[in-house]
Amino acid sequence: MNAAARWPDRLVVRPWTPGDARRVAAWRYGGPWQVYDLPGTELPGATGGYLAVADAADGRLVGFYCTGDEARVPGLAPEFGVVDLGAGMDPRWVGRGHGAGFGRAVLADLRRDHRTAVVRAVVQSWNTRSLRLLRTLGFLESGRHVCVQNSRPVEYVVLLSPR
Repeated sequence: MNAAARWPDRLVVRPWTPGDARRVAAWRYGGPWQVYDLPGTELPGATGGYLAVADAADGRLVGFYCTGDEARVPGLAPEFGVVDLGAGMDPRWVGRGHGAGFGRAVLADLRRDHRTAVVRAVVQSWNTRSLRLLRTLGFLESGRHVCVQNSRPVEYVVLLSPR
């Protein structure tokens, strides 16, 4: 089996590259997850704030994470002692049982720089798969946030990790 067709044995977090941005901009999700598709002209992480999650053996991109302003949805204010987290996984791997390993790799890396911060993640309220994953990783629901995106209201579930 070729390396690109298998899930990595070990994940690492590495610096974000322009090539990573182009690959992520080309990702296309099916069904309702299409809301996570980026417009073809929008390159994620062009201004910084992104890190690549990759195969430790060959550096192949399997996902990313971002923090701070890059991770915050419209209208959600920053909070002292809270790190906002956004993440995405290559659609080839979504729904195939790799989310917990991916999430643990992201959180382990994030905790190296933010040991005592609360981590905040927001997920669209219909996305039960991502909500279940975050709860498995120890996040607890702390409320709801509604904002307008693409001229329509979107409800998010706000989840916090314990310190």
